[in-house]
Amino acid sequence: MIRNKRARTRSELVRASGMARATVENRLTGLLEAGYIVYGAGSPGSASVGRPAEVFEFNHRSGTVLAADLGLDHCRVAVTDLDAGILASAGGPVDMDSGPEHVLREVDEHFTAVLERSGKAAAEVRAIALALPGLVEAATGRINSPTMMGKWHAYDLRGFFAERFAKVPVHLENRAHVMALGEQRKQWPDTPDLLMVDAGMSIGSGLVLDGRLFRGSLGAAGDIGHLSRGGSRVCRCGSVGCLETEAAGWAIARDLRSMDREARTAADIVALTREGDPDAVGLVRQAGRAIGSVVADLVGVLNPSVVTVGGALAEARETLLAGIREAVYAGSHPLATRDLQITHSLLGGDAGLVGAATLASEQLLAPEAIDAQLSKG
Repeated sequence: MIRNKRARTRSELVRASGMARATVENRLTGLLEAGYIVYGAGSPGSASVGRPAEVFEFNHRSGTVLAADLGLDHCRVAVTDLDAGILASAGGPVDMDSGPEHVLREVDEHFTAVLERSGKAAAEVRAIALALPGLVEAATGRINSPTMMGKWHAYDLRGFFAERFAKVPVHLENRAHVMALGEQRKQWPDTPDLLMVDAGMSIGSGLVLDGRLFRGSLGAAGDIGHLSRGGSRVCRCGSVGCLETEAAGWAIARDLRSMDREARTAADIVALTREGDPDAVGLVRQAGRAIGSVVADLVGVLNPSVVTVGGALAEARETLLAGIREAVYAGSHPLATRDLQITHSLLGGDAGLVGAATLASEQLLAPEAIDAQLSKG
């Protein structure tokens, strides 16, 4: 309640929690001593006679989170505070096909760099969070992708960081999922139902439903890139006719190269689009329509209030969004789209980092986790 500013004084906390004043007082003492909260300045906005009520604030500086956002061809890392505020970041190209040991060593080097740049010590790290470009099995916390990410399949990612960051929890999640969480928590907090489309070299989506990240029963929710949409092209997953064969960055780059354009990455595609290259514009617009046809189905089933589009291809902005909007409004019931907002990600390139850090912080600050920490004294 204090972190969300729903209640910030003793009286407000007693009313909001329904707990006895003595219980609230004991809880506040423990949170203050542990550094989770601090005293704020002044009363919460009401003019009162006599001494103003003490105000409590969440201490987002009481620890740090190391977050990494891994795409198929890029990596960004950051050190954040406990409110997912980025203190320092770094990154660069990576080759996921080189395998987890090589990529994670690069991530660890970036972690060292951002800690030094931010002036934070490794001992201050409270959690590590990785946003990954593959399905993460909920029960095991490991990537489940034997065909597309064979070297990563079932690899013990948590174990890699265990020696340097002993006893620090490592959270693993699909990057589209955490992008959805970060976008909803930071940009659309009053919108409980949000769909995030991650459009980059691969295609995925994340869902926040009724204010909660929706993973599905095993963690595979939102894997729209490999839904069959017809066609005869073979996907990188081995199936035929997946959405990715028409709309993913790797497929667009393939088609552009067949037209004698130099395109290897999503950034190359966006650059050609911004230059007004007619073939690039046409392919990106068609990719938007293809993505929009899937989003239309999701809008019909889930009826979100917001659809937000992130990822590297989203930097093409209206060229991609126009195609998505066209297909969604053509393929959805008017009631489902009456108040629907379809927009680019407001967090932009930070969505994966902010979402990963948010995921870790929410786990750290869950009531049961705080209870366990306070019980240790």
